[in-house]
Amino acid sequence: MADVISLNHFKSRRLAHRAFRLWRRFFPGEGLWNEGTAWKDLPGAVLLAFASESDQAQTALYDFIMVCQGLGNSEAFESQDLDTLCRLLNGYFYLIDQARFEVMARLGWVERPAAGAKPLLEAACDPTIYETAALAETPPPRPAHPEYEEDRLGIGMERPVLVRKAVPEAIRRFREALVPETAG
Repeated sequence: MADVISLNHFKSRRLAHRAFRLWRRFFPGEGLWNEGTAWKDLPGAVLLAFASESDQAQTALYDFIMVCQGLGNSEAFESQDLDTLCRLLNGYFYLIDQARFEVMARLGWVERPAAGAKPLLEAACDPTIYETAALAETPPPRPAHPEYEEDRLGIGMERPVLVRKAVPEAIRRFREALVPETAG
């Protein structure tokens, strides 16, 4: 008998093919868009596009979420009823956070969250990411994080706020690290 193919694996592969369609179009040749792709696997330029919420990345992520949730494509994202839209936005913000945490992890600012190693397809199909509580999860900062000392001392803001407070600076530094400065 020929190789046995898992039905679940086949379904995941088909779902990934549909879910990553805009990623392949917007970011051609930048990666392998399949059921195993995780934030940690993405090239820096693609990760930066998601972390900084470029227009293309936003559309690609809306489309990805809609396909994974069986609700159509990005064009139908904002036309959902209010409860569904709020749930989808929770998932969107959760996934964007994971991209930003990966940027910070590559800078050495935070511990790489376990969610960053989880395949994107698996994350987008997980109902818990669409709950508000998932948005409170942040990785612990490392000594290089600009707010590390404040977090360590436990004064002021809570960890999720402290970690996210440095997002704009992390994106700026990550962008600078990707674009080598030209001598002038």
